[in-house]
Amino acid sequence: MKFLTFLFFPLFGKAQSALKYEWRKVSGPEQYRIVSPHSATTDVTNLVAGVYKFELKVTNSHNLSARDTMVLTVNPPLNRAPAKNDNIIAKIGNK
Repeated sequence: MKFLTFLFFPLFGKAQSALKYEWRKVSGPEQYRIVSPHSATTDVTNLVAGVYKFELKVTNSHNLSARDTMVLTVNPPLNRAPAKNDNIIAKIGNK
């Protein structure tokens, strides 16, 4: 089972370009993938049901850092028959 979750740490202005970002998993199931661990925002894929804790460490050009942790709960899939609209495919781009 795959889920896609958006992780975000808001930063604004010129200071954002001088910052170093580092996402890491603190706890949770072993199955996961942080797509862009050195970005302010990232996707996390290959999640399974469980409770994950992710930490973002931000370091500035003076080597001062701050950390924040978020909790992500992935629920198991519902035990139901597929609905008519479960397999919608979206096409984007030019006609």
